Amino acid sequence: MLGKEEILKKNVLLDLRRKRKDQSRFDRAKNRSFVFSIVSGLLIIGLVYFLSSASNVYRIAVSGNRYLKDEDIIAMSQLTTKHKFLLVLPKIYEKKIAADPLIESARIAKKDGRLIDIEVKEKKMLAYLQGDEGYTVLLEGNEQLNTENYPYVIDHVPYLDGFSEEEIELIAKNLRDCDQGTINEISEMHPFPELKYQNVQLVMRDGNYIFTSVYGLPILNHYHNIKSSYVKDTQICYYFEDISGNAYSSACPWEPEEETVEEITEIDDEEDEE
Repeated sequence: MLGKEEILKKNVLLDLRRKRKDQSRFDRAKNRSFVFSIVSGLLIIGLVYFLSSASNVYRIAVSGNRYLKDEDIIAMSQLTTKHKFLLVLPKIYEKKIAADPLIESARIAKKDGRLIDIEVKEKKMLAYLQGDEGYTVLLEGNEQLNTENYPYVIDHVPYLDGFSEEEIELIAKNLRDCDQGTINEISEMHPFPELKYQNVQLVMRDGNYIFTSVYGLPILNHYHNIKSSYVKDTQICYYFEDISGNAYSSACPWEPEEETVEEITEIDDEEDEE
């Protein structure tokens, strides 16, 4: 049998072990409570932030557009400043924009400061026609698009009037070789049968007139160089020859022809590129 002293020592040791276990349990519970408090606090802060406008898209910027307005492209994307920036998946909204018949491609990038950057490439617009159902725009890929959704785009391209369907097809084919900036400078195009070889009349936005054939339209890319050869304040009529590549200024067909004709040397593409 154990003596009283041994029993006492044993009870003391058991007591100490029990206290240590209790202390260990308390410390673990305290640590768990501390960790839980931190995690809960972070979750609450995150939830409050996510539900507030501070986590929304701050601004949507658009670039690359020549015809369409920024707000119309943003409307195509269906993005707003109410969207949560972290939840915006660019590929989804790129497809929404690219689905529009005037858009060739779209790219969306998320940038610092909760900025959404939309970069688009529009299809090249060549001219527009007026019909019973309103205005129709001719696009580069032999497409025709009613401008009901974007009526203002016709301000950037020439109006074709009086041409047959075959002639319109030829005009569109040759306008594809013209720079977009050059196309934008043409206000109207009309047939001019009074001239045999230069039977297309172009009314330029600067008030000048150009007479050429359908096949001479690409010469328009040199219009600025040609125009700079004449320092005049009055309206001028220019004549482009599609075969020779020459261009000259002379009296307009509805005016008495001048005795002299101002010749411009044959246009050299290589020199113009330099």
